[in-house]
Amino acid sequence: MENINSIKKYLFISVKPEFAKKIIEREKSIELRKIKPHVKVGDYVIIYASSPVMCVIGFGIIKNIIDTSPLEMWSQYSSFLGIDKVRFDDYYQDKTKAIGIEIESIKQVTPISLKSLRTIDPNFHPPQVYRYVTNEQICKTIAEFLTNR
Repeated sequence: MENINSIKKYLFISVKPEFAKKIIEREKSIELRKIKPHVKVGDYVIIYASSPVMCVIGFGIIKNIIDTSPLEMWSQYSSFLGIDKVRFDDYYQDKTKAIGIEIESIKQVTPISLKSLRTIDPNFHPPQVYRYVTNEQICKTIAEFLTNR
């Protein structure tokens, strides 16, 4: 039986298309958040490009979760964030914490549309921030998508 601590989580995150593309193209390796996800190094991340793209476009592995101040995040990691200082400051305005999800081993996939995801689960809604999906859900979704092509 698999140890509960060794089970990988799948973190499904919605990312603006501009930044999702930068992650896939490896121009951005740290995705910024305001809320820290409950994941660990080695867990998986699913990149969903939000509207108007509305597709899963890639998968990766969580290399690190950075939990620091906005000032420290910018000073230490700005070259990995894929965002300019003005937009960064606007995003973290009046915030004392900055969370960075460092992603490695990014794999681009044939886009899986929201419509395709809803054929498997009609109640599926992309997360505003993030959500967790189980291994079984992911396998079923990908298998259904691939067999229906």
